[in-house]
Formats: sequence, C-alpha cells, structure tokens
Amino acid sequence: MSNFIQRILSGEFSLEEYADTEKERLVYELISRLPVSSLLKVREQLKGKVVSESYKVIGKITHPDSTIPIPGLEVELWDRDLFGMKDFLGSGITVRDGSFEIFYDPKAAGLGDDPDLELRIFDPTQTVIVEGKSVRRKNLIEVIKGAENVKEAVYNFGQLSISYYEYDPDYAQYFPYCVPKSIKHDFVPEALAITLESVAKYGKITDAIIQKNRRDPSKPSYDEIQKSFPETLTIILEKEKPGFTRSDEFFGDRMLNGFNPVVFKKDKNNPLLYTTSFNGEKFSLTGKIDLPNYKVKFELKNEQLLPVEITLQFRENNSTKPNPPLKEPQTYRPTDGKKWLQAKRVVRATHLGVLGEVKAHLSQCHFNMEQYSISLLRNVRKNPLRDLLYPHLKEVVHINNFGRRILMDPKGGFFAKLEPMPIIPDMLKWVRSNVGSYDWTDWQPRKPLCESHTYAKIGNLYWDILTTYVDSFFDEHRDGIVSNWDEIFRFSEDLVQHSVAHVALTMEQVDDGDEWYDLNEIDHSSNPRREVNGEIKAVRPITSSTTATEQDIANLKQVCKYVIYQTTYWHSCIHNEHNPEFGELKYGNLLRNGSMADEDDESVMPGQEAASIILGASNMLTNFKYGYILKNEDGDIPPKLIELVASKKAEFEKLGFDLNTLRSRLNS
Repeated sequence: MSNFIQRILSGEFSLEEYADTEKERLVYELISRLPVSSLLKVREQLKGKVVSESYKVIGKITHPDSTIPIPGLEVELWDRDLFGMKDFLGSGITVRDGSFEIFYDPKAAGLGDDPDLELRIFDPTQTVIVEGKSVRRKNLIEVIKGAENVKEAVYNFGQLSISYYEYDPDYAQYFPYCVPKSIKHDFVPEALAITLESVAKYGKITDAIIQKNRRDPSKPSYDEIQKSFPETLTIILEKEKPGFTRSDEFFGDRMLNGFNPVVFKKDKNNPLLYTTSFNGEKFSLTGKIDLPNYKVKFELKNEQLLPVEITLQFRENNSTKPNPPLKEPQTYRPTDGKKWLQAKRVVRATHLGVLGEVKAHLSQCHFNMEQYSISLLRNVRKNPLRDLLYPHLKEVVHINNFGRRILMDPKGGFFAKLEPMPIIPDMLKWVRSNVGSYDWTDWQPRKPLCESHTYAKIGNLYWDILTTYVDSFFDEHRDGIVSNWDEIFRFSEDLVQHSVAHVALTMEQVDDGDEWYDLNEIDHSSNPRREVNGEIKAVRPITSSTTATEQDIANLKQVCKYVIYQTTYWHSCIHNEHNPEFGELKYGNLLRNGSMADEDDESVMPGQEAASIILGASNMLTNFKYGYILKNEDGDIPPKLIELVASKKAEFEKLGFDLNTLRSRLNS
C-alpha cells in the first residue's frame, strides 16, 4: 500500500478515478504514514480545492494567568464523527503571541457532514532512533472540543488557557518547582516501571523491619537490618582487606573521589594543608540526630590526601534551636587511636548522610537542574537547543515530584513513618541556600589536586568532550538557533525571574579565613547579576535581547555544557557512589547521643526504625538502572555525543571509570 501511495504522490496515478469511499480510505492511510505537507498535497487532489482558500479556525493559547502566550505549539484540527471516528482537517503552529489559524476544507469531514471541531495541542515533534531508524514522535498536551456542525467560514476557539509547566507558588519561597499537574509529558514508562519496582522491593523489606521492631523494640539487630539489604562496597572491601575502609588512605580517597567529592580549601596558617568543614549552628534540629561542627585538615603525601587533624564541636545537650550553646571543641589526630577512628566516623556521618544527601544530591543535582528544566520546557520548542538539552532534562520534573510524593509527603511519604523525622526541619531553607550559590557563568570542573584525584581528572576529560560536542552542535544548527533566539530570550528571562536569591555563604558555611584551592566550581565571575523585586538573583542572564550577539551565543554554549555535565557526569558520580558508602550503617550512617563511640556501641546508632528507613530509601533510589548515554535506551541521545564519549573509552577506563555507568539524564 505504501508504494502505491508514493506513486500517487509522484503523479504517476490520478485520484480522480477512485470512489469517495476509496478516497477516504487513502486519506486515513496517508494520515498514519505521511508528514502534514504531503498530506495537504493529497487532500488538494482528493477534494479539488486549495485548503488556503477554504474555511479556517483561529484561537490563542496562553498560560493560566491569561497574559503569557505559549508560542511554538503544534495544533491539529479534527472532525469528530460518530462511534469515535475522526477526520484530520488541518494543522498549524502558535506564533509569538500564542495565536494560531488553521485552514481546512469542510468537505474533508465527509459528504453532507458539517464538521464537529476538535483541537489537539502538541509539544514539538521529537526525533528518536529506534532500531537504527529515525522516528518522529509527538506528545499530545491537550484536547479541546469545539462546536458541532460548524458552518461559519471562521470559527474562533477563543483564548485557551492551559496549565503548562507552571511554577508552584507554594514553593516560591524556597526554589523553582513545577506544579505536578502542569507536567505535560510522561515519565518514560520503562524508567517509571523500574522506579516503582525498586520502591516496592525495598519498601516491603523496610516495612517488615519496622513491624518487627514495633512488636519488639529490641529487634531486629542492626546486623540483621544490614543483612536485609545488598552488600555495600565497604562491606565487601572489609571482607577482602579488614580495616582498609577505616584507614586514613581510604578516608582521604573518598573525600576526593567518593560520594560528595569535596572542593577543598587551603589552610590559612599552613598552605601545605587542605581543609573541609561543616557548621550546623544555623539549623533547627529534631533531637533525633547529632549535627556537630567539624573541620578536617589533610596533607598530601606521595600523591595521596591523608587526614591529619579533626576538630569536632557539639551542641550542649538538648539544644535544638539555631545558634545553640556549644561544648568546647575537641581536636583529634592519628595518634589518638580509637578516638581518631570515632572522629572520622562522625565526619563521615554528616558528610555522607547530611551534606551528601541534601547539598550534593538534592540541591546541586535535583533542584538546581529543575529550574533549567522548567524554563526549557516552558519556552524552547522551535529552537534546535531543545533537541540538545531535552534528553538530559526531560525527567527532572518527574523524579522530583516522585521523590516529594514517595519520600517527603508528610502523610504517606517514606520518611513519614518516623515521628519526628530524623532530618533537619530546615532542609528546604538549606536547599534554597545551596541553590542560591549555583550559577552557570564561568563554571568548569575543578582542577586535579593531586595524581590520585581521579574524580577531577575524569570530570575534565568529560568537559573537553562536551566542549567539542556543543561546539559541533552549534556549528551545525547555528542558523536555527539564531533565528529562534526569541525562545532563548524567554528561556533566560524565566531562569532569572524565578531564580532564588544569590548567597555568598550557604547555611553550613562560615568564613574561617581559608581560601579555596580552586575556584572553577565556586562562583567567582565578575559578570553582573540582575536585581528583581529588590532581590539579587543567583542565576545570571544568558541574553538580554531577542537578537543574539556572539557573547550571547558563547553564554548559551556554556549553559549547555553546564547543564549536561550536572545531569550526566555529576549525577552519575553522586548516584553510583551513594550506596557503596552510605549503605553501611556502621561506616557512615547518621549518629546520635554524642556520636563518639566504637562501631559496636549501639547507643549512638539512629534506632532500628530509622536505620531501616535510611537503608531502604538509599537502596530504592540507587537500584535504578535505566537511562545511560551509551545504551541510549530511549533513542534520543544524539549519535555525536555517543560517538565522542565512546572514542575516549580507554582514557576513562585508565582512570577507573566504567562508561557504561555514565547516565544520560537526571531521573533518580
């Protein structure tokens, strides 16, 4: 049949010899197989009438506030028939003010049948690779029913307000967050299925532990809880080489290259030492966990980073409010034996379970990237930039909504099983503080601090790949990017308008006089920020005009590299290294009751119920194996990026990074 249709389009056959019923059958076949341009050509032959000289519908599509138009949406006009049958009448695209017009031939509705109009609204068509072939896919946003038996030459659908990636006013005081019901594309079904399977699997294990503990508070033991979940890297290594994961060498390596790799400072009194610190005095606590201040000093020895001093300062007992009274600081060194091991464990508990989870994972990955995702989805449709960034940002809004519902919902969320929750009540304020320190401007991966700094080496190798990739994309699509720059302008405006306020120091930071060893990932640009309603915004503008300058194009390239890096390599490292470290209770879990104790002392452990929930959540959110660049399961990663990444496989492997674990987007 398809060959026959091609011969018709080429003019080899005429449609005039076919009966009306056969014509209608051909129209349906054409609808299912051909692009709109070819379809219109056939319809003109079928009906003997030029569509542009026929009837039309008009209308305008806006966001719910009725003042912000939504340009660049594809709209299709259909005739509704009895028994669910429908006839395609025509199509169009919303222009800059959100308006559209679609010309159509009423005879296409059928002989003697005035059309019952229906408008279908679509996101732009996306090209994906399926079994080696390019396939065009459209995402249906909304269906609007018009009048029945329309006879007028011009039918006006009026102003159509649709909820389309709207900013959630309930979260405006914290950070940009998308109203869940306004998300107009689906969580990839395969990815969602894996997520739900993981949640069900580990949720069942966790519930069983909780029920057992509530029947008998002495059960199960922490060892039994640990054995209920998969073995972690630290447990496996300890079996092979007892004591190794508690060594100074392993501690230093994990701070450099593990879950939540640190950007270090130089000690102000001794430039040969490197430091990292945490200050929890601004937080309100529940009393369920300790959150001591700490400062760790390191030295480089034989190209390894080794801890040489840890200072801890705890709150006075029962002090849960901000700016609490503090106990005297205590300093520990490698010669302090068991106390040294305990101090390292206290640091790991906060570094992994608090800093790692809230700052490195939630803030820098999830909510930092959501602001770019919302703005892209709201504004960029015709510009080729959508094809570049959409594969990496498409599921951020989904996984953030999923996480809020499954984990954080105060009524049915996973953490709601604990009363009170063993997390800081100020978490959302802290996330806002963290997001207020992030910006794309002049950002690039940190410089390697030493020969063993593989995280930084891999990051720079990948950044070079992204530079080549983005430059190549802009060279190929420059005309389309520039001619649709109005979308980039709106993308930039939404980013800035909804950005949180800039902060120089986040809630856990204090100015102790130490200087960053490298500013690449620390905001240091002299480019001005914009003030909106008396608030200096964290995210700087990409452009200030609907016409692109060379600097604007350079800015957009930088944004693209920044976003792709965060959603792929950074999130891969955070995700892949999460459970190997945080998944062992005795190694790095949250502590209480003073924290300083041997690993066998259960008095400082978080409690069986809390421990089971922590391990359950950790496993359910990391046992997620879908969405990788090289696998390209959804077929939407451009071949050029796959080719460039694969070409450096030997270099990645030499640095100990398995490219098969490089994720394609932020979806877990």
